[in-house]
Amino acid sequence: MTPSISIDCLTASQRQAVLHKDGPLLVLAGPGSGKTRVITCRIAQLIDSGVRPWNICAITFTNKAAEEMRLRVERSTPASGVYLSTFHSLCVWILRRYPEEAQVKANFSIFDAGDQQRCMKEAIKDSKLEAASFSPARMLEYVSRLKNELEDVEDFESRAHDYFTKNAAQVYRRYQKILKLNNALDFDDLLVRTAFLLRDHPEVRQSLSHRFHYLLIDEYQDTNRAQYQIAKGIALAHHNICVTGDPDQAIYRWRGADIGNILAFEKDWPETVVVKLEENFRSTPNILGKADQLIAFNTRRKQKKLIATRPAGQDIEIQTCDDENAEARYVAEQAQAMIEKKIDPNEIAVFYRVNSMSRAIEEAFVQRQLPYQVVRGIEFYARKEVRDLLSYLKLMANPEDNVAFDRAIGTHSRGIGKTSIERLEEFARIQGISLLSAALRAEQVETINRPTRLRLKEFAQMIAQFQQKVQGPTAPLMEEVFTASGLAGAFGSDEDAIENIDSLISAAAAYDRRVEQPNLTDYLQMVSLYSDSDAYDSSSGRVSLMSLHAAKGLEFDHVFIVGLEDGVLPHERSIEAGPEDMEEERRLLFVGMTRARKTLGISYARHRVIRGQFIRSTPSQFLYEIGFAGESRAVQSEQWDSGSDQYMYEPQDVPSVKTSIPYRVDELVEHSKFGMGRIKEILDLGEDSIVVVKFLSGNTKSLMLKYANLRKVGVKEQ
Repeated sequence: MTPSISIDCLTASQRQAVLHKDGPLLVLAGPGSGKTRVITCRIAQLIDSGVRPWNICAITFTNKAAEEMRLRVERSTPASGVYLSTFHSLCVWILRRYPEEAQVKANFSIFDAGDQQRCMKEAIKDSKLEAASFSPARMLEYVSRLKNELEDVEDFESRAHDYFTKNAAQVYRRYQKILKLNNALDFDDLLVRTAFLLRDHPEVRQSLSHRFHYLLIDEYQDTNRAQYQIAKGIALAHHNICVTGDPDQAIYRWRGADIGNILAFEKDWPETVVVKLEENFRSTPNILGKADQLIAFNTRRKQKKLIATRPAGQDIEIQTCDDENAEARYVAEQAQAMIEKKIDPNEIAVFYRVNSMSRAIEEAFVQRQLPYQVVRGIEFYARKEVRDLLSYLKLMANPEDNVAFDRAIGTHSRGIGKTSIERLEEFARIQGISLLSAALRAEQVETINRPTRLRLKEFAQMIAQFQQKVQGPTAPLMEEVFTASGLAGAFGSDEDAIENIDSLISAAAAYDRRVEQPNLTDYLQMVSLYSDSDAYDSSSGRVSLMSLHAAKGLEFDHVFIVGLEDGVLPHERSIEAGPEDMEEERRLLFVGMTRARKTLGISYARHRVIRGQFIRSTPSQFLYEIGFAGESRAVQSEQWDSGSDQYMYEPQDVPSVKTSIPYRVDELVEHSKFGMGRIKEILDLGEDSIVVVKFLSGNTKSLMLKYANLRKVGVKEQ
């Protein structure tokens, strides 16, 4: 067989990973180390060695990454049939293939965040609990955590012992019942049901192991317990599991990811071959050196080096700004200067810790008429008009989806009131049928007046007619539904709504062109599993604004990271939670820094409006970890430039003078808000000196000494 790839262009470590065939393989891939190239070449090499393409399964974490990998594989080898997908898509494929064993119906809906919120509200109400104590958001987060730990309702109920856990168990059970009534699964259920399926059905496990004789998993550091069990179940029979990842880029602990999965891989698979990809082909040594310096402060990691292959570039620029508006103006002016120098806006990005921080930056860009895109794709599918149209499609694909029925029938006035819907719901409950089935039998609901019964039946018959067209292209069906349902008339002259519907139909048409056999169920699955990073358009001709989490997997020539303040990055919750959360915040900054190829600008604000309060900020401890000396060390004087609304610094050849710090390490102190604690570290930066205090609550805070108002415990104030 003629080889379809050349390994001559690979580094020694890349070549070792590509040529490894049988047995477990751990590829520790630093940022910019050519990880995707290694996975793609490895797939092609396996096929060249005689492995049938359909016996290979490659899993990554976003639809965009899976699509990119699919295109690369197609270019690398003429063979087709490799299964490339995300974890969630794989689980949907498995559950639809083995519905009886998984105890689901093959046409189940995948409930998005909005649907889940609605179901949880109903579950809390049915449990007769107050939303103030058991909020839908809190309970969804709690239930998600239980599912990620593979703890079902029965397991949780058996250990519930106090007021909260006993009521939470009741809500959990009711929530799952509501999902079942709607023939729906939430995102966590996709993983949990698949994990339990592989655990409880050896014949299914054996069949999948036979089908996927070679399993490749990307971003393994971001797997949770359920994903870990799924991967182990598929690979247990043959041990041909290859995982790539980097513990230093594990940033999803908050949604259940367990860094321990990659750290303990060699323990789980003792015969593992470990390959380190340490050469970085992306960033300059200036950027890599600081990133390496930062991540070295973490303890839960695997030692590796970042070896730059590019020539030296500009040093990282750290900018101090007076507030978030000055910070936004600084970033906008820098971006404007780049664009005026003919730098492609596609190669400029701004990262922030939380999405709300984009507001000031957007305003600054609008004022300067700079092109930008906010990469927050999920929000498009959360818009009312988009959810309205999709509700019809969801109901057509899954007639038992009562949530979709409620939304679709209520998208505009049909002469069907709330009371009539409530009476229809009561009829459906008594008969044990879905709302759509009840509407088809509306003439039997005597508590509803005759004209309304006719309207209900007309609606149900319209859906039934559309159901005959679910196998085939989605875009034409979507256009027909938009017109026939009355939505087009309801939106009237709402140009924004019409524009969003046009975008939705265009996206559906792109899906139709991309797949061989388009169908509605497959399309809705794709939409349900859409993520922020999938929305990134690399050819938009605009500067990209996005959260640090959304930036994972992307890269740009020029990057700005804003908000390097304690309480922002690291986030306040992480500071209070403890060391593991702090390490994740450090990894998050590491990921952001290593997205930059040529230049990196980092900024912090002396003041920031948080929850409506104008608060003086403390520079992030991460700044000091990458060598930031504090502005008072390098700057003798500062002036306010009214023309640019930025602080302008004038370095002078005058040595800085350190002030005397009246505290020592291990000294016991008291803070008016945080209580008593012990000083763990002192950074002597003159008037901007920082003290790191570990409080008795377990929280560690970095405080600017001149604003901390600490009192020595046991010392009387004068």
